[in-house]
Amino acid sequence: MSMPRGIVTALLALCCLAAASQALARGPFYVGASAGRSDIDNEIVFPGLITSGTADGKDTGYKIFGGYEFNQYFGVEISLVDLGKVKYSGSYLGAPVTGGRVEVVGLNGSAVGIVPVNESFSLFGKLGIFAWEARWSDVTGGLPQRATDNGADLSIGAGFTVNFTKNFSARLEWERFKAGGGEDYGTGFPNLTSSANIDFVSFGLLFKF
Repeated sequence: MSMPRGIVTALLALCCLAAASQALARGPFYVGASAGRSDIDNEIVFPGLITSGTADGKDTGYKIFGGYEFNQYFGVEISLVDLGKVKYSGSYLGAPVTGGRVEVVGLNGSAVGIVPVNESFSLFGKLGIFAWEARWSDVTGGLPQRATDNGADLSIGAGFTVNFTKNFSARLEWERFKAGGGEDYGTGFPNLTSSANIDFVSFGLLFKF
């Protein structure tokens, strides 16, 4: 899966900003972009979309984020997240289902606790709310089906940050989101997708100003 042009542009912009970072004072704000591996639990498609069959929830995920650090121990962060998709096929109550996919995107807001180890390295943990949207489509019994579920659930995360300069850093993190089981606005029937955990391991670059 190729990286979206917007993510590539964001990463290149961060690298350009880093080149001038020695001349800047570090402030409380930061922006960044991350990419990595997402793993959506297959049960998001059972039993609302298929009652038997197979699903593959491993894909590439991306996010763009920004935050504010009140001090060296606490901050807040908001991110736009694309967690990839689940591909599925099988049957629904005996009707064949082909070409199925569920794509999960959302807006996540988190409180961030920070443990500074030294000037170059820190640990962090996150607790937040994920406002998600699950877009699903397939062909069931020869008829195209398409709709959108959405809702809000808790998110958690943890990771570490490496500071290359005062302004330019990299981070590696794990996050867990929950999505599915919301209201279906395509047909009016609730819970066509089922609630599922989504693990996202990502590497990102960030610029502090």
